[in-house]
Amino acid sequence: MSEKLDIPCPECGHKKKLSLDDLRRNPSFVCSKCGKRVTVDGRKFTRDLDKAVNDAAKQIGKLFK
Repeated sequence: MSEKLDIPCPECGHKKKLSLDDLRRNPSFVCSKCGKRVTVDGRKFTRDLDKAVNDAAKQIGKLFK
């Protein structure tokens, strides 16, 4: 089972739930709210995801000090 992520439209902010498998098969989608075609840049997405995981780990570490 693949966890779904909320991918925001850069135009209107509406979020679409997609799995990593969905994004691997097709890295673009049309926003159901504004109609803009959104293409997910895999490298940028990976960098942003890594940063979010590292930031969360730091915050969790602070809770146990």
